[in-house]
Order: sequence, then structure tokens, then C-alpha cells
Amino acid sequence: MKSENFQTEDLLMNESFFNWVKNNNPNDSEFWEAWWEENPQYHESAREAIRIIESLSFDDTGFSANDQVELWRNIKSETMDSTPVHSMKRARLSKVWSSYLKKVAAVTIPILLGTVLYLYHEKAAEEQNYLAQQMIVKEIPSGQKLTVYLPDGSRVKLNSESKISYPKPFDKNKRMVSLEGEAFFEITPDSLRPFLVISKGVETRVVGTSFNVNAYSNSHVEVSVVSGKVSVKKLSNDKSTGSASTEPVWLSPAEQAICFVNESKLTVSGYNANEVLGWSDGVLHFNNASMEELVIELERWYGIDIIIEREKPIKKGIVGEFRNQSLEEIMMGLHTTSEFEYEFKNGKLIIK
Repeated sequence: MKSENFQTEDLLMNESFFNWVKNNNPNDSEFWEAWWEENPQYHESAREAIRIIESLSFDDTGFSANDQVELWRNIKSETMDSTPVHSMKRARLSKVWSSYLKKVAAVTIPILLGTVLYLYHEKAAEEQNYLAQQMIVKEIPSGQKLTVYLPDGSRVKLNSESKISYPKPFDKNKRMVSLEGEAFFEITPDSLRPFLVISKGVETRVVGTSFNVNAYSNSHVEVSVVSGKVSVKKLSNDKSTGSASTEPVWLSPAEQAICFVNESKLTVSGYNANEVLGWSDGVLHFNNASMEELVIELERWYGIDIIIEREKPIKKGIVGEFRNQSLEEIMMGLHTTSEFEYEFKNGKLIIK
């Protein structure tokens, strides 16, 4: 694809982009993840295309993943001619789409509604779409990570052993998700609909920003801000009211709030970006970690059972930083400096 062909209409016509958004093909995901990181100037166009594709619902039509791709190919063939896509008038694109979609309206009404909603932003279509709201759950096991694109185009990277739940589409006056585990959020700005993350009774509220939420611990939740302003507060135990038991605290970039689950206590401080955010870039960071902390992180990161046969505690904390390295490479780097032995046996890691 040429560099100039990254407008919303062009991305909608790209089958590989469609597969990436729908999580159908790992090869497409690898290409477009790299493209996203290297081309921030096209994020706005891409987010609009993602919003349109995510609004297309096949859940009630019985379409398989292959059926979805084939339908997208048919739509594409109806819209392509000798005129470059980037020069087509939006009105012409709308006319062609409408013509084709009418042919399959009996089973693809959600597609028509989604296209009208995001190309024209008509209030009537918006109201109809909210009636079809459904709850989406994305969950990732240990040893894996997952990038999720929300209905508004926001990008969420889930760490291992994490789960995110959200309505599709979002409500008219807010965008709320629930999180278990850890995730890094890049939120599409929308001043009329704040974005809320609920995790262990802690509410993180933003309009458009990037931040990390770590809720692995049973005792506290960590919210770390990268860009923009973020509001954090503890909710009351009465989930039916959703009322706040603490006043909201506003965080700026490079600030972190730690909210304790069983207390109203909330502390604010700076944070080590490598230690907190490194996971989202494939960096495993240990800063004076205990053996127990090492084991928890490695089990989650690599999806392996670890057995500690060592009774004698290590003399000093474990320190190290590893970028996209195998478990074997990490153990080779740590065991000498941290004075322990190890072996892999029957699919498990044994530390001696």
C-alpha cells in the first residue's frame, strides 16, 4: 500500500486491515501493529475505519470468519473501479455501499446501521444502534498478550492473565469498561463521553489520554499516567449506586495513584516507567525483586509452572531487564548474579 493511501475509505477497502481489526489473522496483526507504531499521523483515519468495522455485527447472521472476509471482498469489488479510492467522493462511496448492502439487508441489517452511523453520524441511526447493545468480553491467559480495539477506536493492550468487558456500542453519555489484571489504554478523545475503567472498586476517568492500570494485586490498584489528565477515585461498596467514597484525585503525566482495595486510602507519587510500562513493549524488568515476585512474573509472562525447591533465601534482591528474550535466556542471565540453580523438567521450571 502506498503511503498516501491511508485515508479512512482506503483502509475500509483493505482486506488485510479488516482482518487485523477482526483478529482473524496473526500475519495481518503483525503487519498492522508495526504500521500503527510507525505511522502516528494516520491514527485518526485508522480510528475512524476501526469504529466502522467494529460496528459491523455478524453475531446474529451465522457468518463464520471466512464468510465475513468473503462478504467484505464482495463489498470491496462493488466499490472499486479505475478511479483511485482516495479520490472518490464520499457521496459516491456512500451510494455504492448502500446499493450493495440493500441486496443483503435481510441478514446484514447491522452492517447497514453501522455504516450509516459512522459515515454520517445521524442521530436516528445512533438511537437504533444503542438498542442492539451487547456485552463483549476479551480474556487472555498466561503466556500471551492481546491488543483490543474498542467500538470508539480506542486501543487497549491486555497483559497476560487479564480480562476486559465492555458494551458494544458504548452508552450515549459514557464509555465504561471493566478490567481484571493489567492493561495499557490509548483512548480516543470524546469530550461528550468520558471513558471510565472500573477495577476492584476503583474508577479511572479520562476524556482522551494514555495510561496503565494494574489490578493484579488483591490489595491495591495502580494507575499510571503517560499522557493527558486522569481522574482516580474509590467507589463505595454499594455497586448498585456507583457512588464515590473518596474525592477524585487528578493525575498528570509521570504520576501514579495507588488505591488500596479495603481502605479509603489513596497515594500519589512518581513511577519508574521501565518497571511499570515495560511489559507493553516486551520488556521484563526486575528491580530488587524477591524470589516469590520473580516466580509470579515469570509464570504469568511465559505460561509455565515454576517449582521452588530452594529453602535458603537469596542474599539480595533480583535485578535485571530483558527485552523479548526467552525464558532460558533470562534464567541464564539471572542464576549467576542471584546465586541459584535451575533446570527444566517435564515442562516445568525448577529453581534450586
